[in-house]
Amino acid sequence: MIDILPNLPRLRILRIWTTACLAEIDQAITAAEQREAERKRGDERRPPPPPG
Repeated sequence: MIDILPNLPRLRILRIWTTACLAEIDQAITAAEQREAERKRGDERRPPPPPG
C-alpha cells in the first residue's frame, strides 16, 4: 500500500477522484462488452456466403 499522509480533506478528495476514475473505467468496460456482444450476434446471424 502507498504511504499517504493522514490529511483528512486530501484523503476525501483522493477518494472522490478515485471513485470517479473507477466509474469511467466501469463505463468503458460495459461499452466494450456491449460492442463484443453485438459483434458476436452479428457473426452468428450472418448468412453463409453463396456457393461458388
